[in-house]
Parts: sequence; C-alpha cells; structure tokens
Amino acid sequence: MFGITDKDVLTVYEQLKDRFDLFLTTTAALDEGFTIDCPIIVGKAHGQIVELYSDGDMFVLDVMDADHTKGTHWHPDDVEDAVDDIVEFMEGKTDYEMYPFKQI
Repeated sequence: MFGITDKDVLTVYEQLKDRFDLFLTTTAALDEGFTIDCPIIVGKAHGQIVELYSDGDMFVLDVMDADHTKGTHWHPDDVEDAVDDIVEFMEGKTDYEMYPFKQI
C-alpha cells in the first residue's frame, strides 16, 4: 500500500490504455479542486467516473457519479490491485456505496 509513486500510476495506464477508453492527464488540468498536481487516470462508463492517482505514497481510487455529487474512494495496495479495480469498474461494476460530497 505504501511506496506508490507517479510512475506506478503510469504503469497502470500503460497496462490498460489499449483495453479501455481511459485518458491520462494531471490533477491540475482536471480543475476539480485538487491540492496536489500529479498524473491521474480517468475513465467514464455507465454514468460514473473512475479516477486513479497517487497521493503521498499511496494510490487513491475515486468512483463518483457523472454530476460529481456523490462518490466513494479507496486505496489499492499495489499496481495489480489498481488494475483489477479499474477493470472491474470499466467492465460494468456499478454497485459502489456512494456518499454525497460536502457542499461548500
């Protein structure tokens, strides 16, 4: 779970980019209020969005609705787990327990 770097995010992307409609950008380019600037993988399927990035030394995987009003997140342990989680999402998993985002 620890020791994850931006390079690991790129490794996940390289493993999945030809299989799914994913794009690689940066958190700054997304302009979603991130306080860090790092590579991020974004995928959209079945009315939901998945995002994977590294924060500190761990992965963060977010799943949210298309309107960015509710979501959930977790921390895949390693590249293999991150790949598996994105595959599961892109292949149709939709039953994530999501919570409303705090409104500012």
